[in-house]
Amino acid sequence: MDIKLTEVGESFYNPLLAPMVKELTEKKIAEESEGALIIRVGKKKSPPMMIRKSNGGFGYHTTDLAAMRYRTGDLKANRIVYVTDVGQQLHFKQVFEGAEKCGFVDRKITELNHMMFGIMLQETESIDDKGNVVKKAEKIKTREGKSVKLLELLDEAVDRQYKIFKDR
Repeated sequence: MDIKLTEVGESFYNPLLAPMVKELTEKKIAEESEGALIIRVGKKKSPPMMIRKSNGGFGYHTTDLAAMRYRTGDLKANRIVYVTDVGQQLHFKQVFEGAEKCGFVDRKITELNHMMFGIMLQETESIDDKGNVVKKAEKIKTREGKSVKLLELLDEAVDRQYKIFKDR
């Protein structure tokens, strides 16, 4: 299949963010809005992509645009697949359109796919004001470092299915 994976963390793109935002501002692709820099994508009423916050910080849109540029420009990727939960649908729709608008992607050369699945939940426990253990399902937040690793999730799924099978 000739698939090559190159793994880098988000911080890899940090040095690329400010120069990219400066370039997009100079090219008039990005515009100021309430102290932030945005790129308008989608229909008129669609929310814009924020590529620099009003406090000067960068967010996910900025990092994902830089990653897209790196992957198509430096790595010469001809297909990029993002696998995330359905909650990221708007984000990647904007990133794909924004990357085209910025000239980072030519959809005739590079295929962009967002493969969505349902929302991943994990059980959490807390203690209420009466000292009772309260269990609830919450969306997994990988950036908080409290998420379950994929291998652990798969192992637990196998264990649960085995128990169900054995109990029959």
